[in-house]
Amino acid sequence: MARVTIQNIADRLGISKFAVSRALTGKSGVSEATRQLVLATATELGYDMKRRGPEPGKAIEVIFKDRTVASRELWIDVQHGVDSEAVRLGYSMAVRWTDDPGILRRLEASTAGFVFIGPQSPAMFEAIKACPVPSVVVNHLVPPLVKVDQIAATDIEAGVYVARFLAALGHRRLVYAHGRLGYPGRYARLKGFAEAISAIEGVELREIAFEDDQAANGFRDALMAMVDSGFEPTAFFCGSDGVAVTVMSELMRMGLRVPEDVSVVGHADYGIATQISPQLTTVHMPHRQMGIAAVRLLLARAGLFGFLEGLPTQRVNLVPHLVERQSSGPATSESWRGRLRAPALQRQE
Repeated sequence: MARVTIQNIADRLGISKFAVSRALTGKSGVSEATRQLVLATATELGYDMKRRGPEPGKAIEVIFKDRTVASRELWIDVQHGVDSEAVRLGYSMAVRWTDDPGILRRLEASTAGFVFIGPQSPAMFEAIKACPVPSVVVNHLVPPLVKVDQIAATDIEAGVYVARFLAALGHRRLVYAHGRLGYPGRYARLKGFAEAISAIEGVELREIAFEDDQAANGFRDALMAMVDSGFEPTAFFCGSDGVAVTVMSELMRMGLRVPEDVSVVGHADYGIATQISPQLTTVHMPHRQMGIAAVRLLLARAGLFGFLEGLPTQRVNLVPHLVERQSSGPATSESWRGRLRAPALQRQE
């Protein structure tokens, strides 16, 4: 017969693994009625009461795996949010860069819960499912119907908003610049961007991608192929602020004016958005607030506030907002192709 786990008890009762753990250990955070129900169900299912886990400690463990440059500022902002809220509520925070699923078992006895920032492996999600301590995943996809709480942002909605914003400025030939492929959030923003554009008569969309977000040559080659085909864009929505800086810098190097000839919109509102000229119009992502929300959701799931007891797994999306700066403006009615600088048209090996 398979061993009965805390997850089995939680599934039977429709409550969190952490609430079951606290009930079995006799600790605070659950009502007496819930405690008695958990004990009765544990007995009914044949749970081995000798295997009860120890009381979680006062540390919130933050787990990273992705070290890519494109995500670094995002992760730091989220981490700051986790740290500030944890301290405010009387908890400490520990940060670990690892993709080892075994770390959950080693730390579960000494932590209030885990905050996973960014992409995680299938093996890690299996470990999360088996862990009696609550977890929250921040800003990355969770496998379908997996019972782990998530904090993310409304990426599709952001794409829709930018499309309508640019269309309202008169832009009818738009480009979505992925930069490097493979980021789920960028695909989600494209989905919203494309859906909104398809609903606006007379607006065309093209996509470009290049091997690295800073690959100016890749962007230039993609742009020239597009122009050679007869498509002369007046606005770019970029997968990130880093991609937007590459796009805008190369457009200006090629002799175009931003935003007089071409508008550029980024995504994230990192520090670089105000360190370039013209300053970048971009979608401000509430990364720090995502960290704060992750701590609150984590502790609520732990039963400390009583807000989530008996409620199903949460998928919480925070809403960003557009910061309009100098890189966006009304669409031009004039062709700019004839003003491209001849040296910029030469392919570089």
